[in-house]
Amino acid sequence: MSARTFDIDQLPHRPPMRLVEQIVDLVEGKSARGLRAARPEDWYFQGHFPDNPVVPAIVLIELLAQTGGAAAASGREGPGSGLSLRVAAVGPFKFPGGARPHQQLEARARVVGRIGGMIKIEGDVLADGVRVAVGSVTLADVRVDQAAQAAAD
Repeated sequence: MSARTFDIDQLPHRPPMRLVEQIVDLVEGKSARGLRAARPEDWYFQGHFPDNPVVPAIVLIELLAQTGGAAAASGREGPGSGLSLRVAAVGPFKFPGGARPHQQLEARARVVGRIGGMIKIEGDVLADGVRVAVGSVTLADVRVDQAAQAAAD
């Protein structure tokens, strides 16, 4: 699968929480690059911080997780598909810079390990080519019917 054939709607997220706007590079099951334009009207700038807006760190982590989820789930069906991956853990992160409105955010995610239903993602996020976040997340394969059952309990 190439980036041209990746349907962003395969991600389970919907606006405003779908942070990835486009996958521009994808190696099935291995890596992906996702893009997002940081716009002044984005919901997270409303209170972070009104006079000095900065993309919140958690938004950068989620952008990397969504991009990593696209890489991990690409080319797969059923368990491990984009509809069944959830963040299970957030590893160490560093934020050497800040992302601001009008910048192009680029998440670069690599699948570095798989054990059972757990998938470790490492990567970074750039803002106009400058690294603003680097770290890892672990995704868990949670079947949709299991997630619904857990919510009902």
